[in-house]
Amino acid sequence: MVSSKERNSTHELLRIFAMFLIVWYHIVSYYLYLISHDATYDNIIEATIPSLHIGVILFLLITGYYGIKPSISGILRLLIIVMVYFLPLQFVDLALSDNITNPRKVAHALLFLTNTPYWFVRTYIFLYLISPILNTFIRNSSGKELLLMMLVLGIISSYFGSMQGDPSLADGKNVCNFTFIYLLGQCLHIYQPNLERLKKSTLLAVIIILNTLLITSMAYFQRETFIGEHIWQWSFPYCSPLLIINAVLVFLLFTKFHFHSAIINSIGASTFAVYLLHCHPVIHKYIIMRSVNYITTTSVPLLTFPLIALSILFVCVGIDKILSPVWKIGQSFGKWIELKIR
Repeated sequence: MVSSKERNSTHELLRIFAMFLIVWYHIVSYYLYLISHDATYDNIIEATIPSLHIGVILFLLITGYYGIKPSISGILRLLIIVMVYFLPLQFVDLALSDNITNPRKVAHALLFLTNTPYWFVRTYIFLYLISPILNTFIRNSSGKELLLMMLVLGIISSYFGSMQGDPSLADGKNVCNFTFIYLLGQCLHIYQPNLERLKKSTLLAVIIILNTLLITSMAYFQRETFIGEHIWQWSFPYCSPLLIINAVLVFLLFTKFHFHSAIINSIGASTFAVYLLHCHPVIHKYIIMRSVNYITTTSVPLLTFPLIALSILFVCVGIDKILSPVWKIGQSFGKWIELKIR
């Protein structure tokens, strides 16, 4: 693990921004599809979803940019973090639903990797396990071989998954798409000197134009129409080309800023906890959805959503900082096991 003092604050800020977008997107989704509400703003709010959906891709690009350094201590620390956040909340959920004495439900909860609401964690672990093979390929391949592999994975994931709607690839929540984004992050790292020529103003202008076109076209055509459905398929799934292009542009824009901040690094280190906490069914059912429902009945949803997302982010970061001694114990335990194996 890289200490908070050594990490690049630019990418840590990008990590925070990505998680902010993920929370904001989830709030919008809860509001539109799970809460009974006034439909006045629905069309406009739904039109913003593809632009908010880049958070996961940004995380994977950062992971690919720096590369995964697999270790037993690393995977154990990851599993312990998931377990500590997931299991207590899951048992609360079982108690609230009167299933705490149901053996099948309890066993289901204990198998938190196979029976989990955290699809990202499961797929990321798949990527983590194959990362030694990917890293070996990256080290030993020529630039042409790497680009050829990128092209093949891009066609499989983006073309067949998004534009052709292959059911096994359609949403991009699979190891094929994660591998593609991971290698794309590596390419951004390898070709960083060439990409330095791109100006901040140019990148910002393209991002604004792309997202303005996406939002206005989605709002005008609407998702239920033939054109609207195609725009959605090309810009919403995690394997869609426009979503990936949008994320790469934002990534490149952030790399133009160079600074160091211990505070930003510390907050960035807790972004994974933000995901685990706010995505748990208990949290979003009993806290987030009710809060969003209450707040949006007395204010304009489009304006309050980012404020709610920011509040959730900082509360979750605070909880993670309180639990930080647990993560240190988990990491020490993992290192001890590594020494024993050697």
